[in-house]
Amino acid sequence: MAIKSETKTLQLTFVDGLSKNVSYSISNPKADLTKATVDTAAQTIVDSKIFATTEGGNLTGLKSSQIVTRKVETLE
Repeated sequence: MAIKSETKTLQLTFVDGLSKNVSYSISNPKADLTKATVDTAAQTIVDSKIFATTEGGNLTGLKSSQIVTRKVETLE
């Protein structure tokens, strides 16, 4: 089998004012991301209040972050 494509996605899960999870996915994140860099950027998002949910209002914090790698292999 040969790898045809590989994609990475940064998944951020925040908590809103009602303690509900709110997830965002970012395609093709930088290869050298660290937890500290992601945490700092997420805190900037929370502090700026640029994202809000219909029911829970503003995001209150980052719950989790992860990079998901997806590989597609061709069958030969």
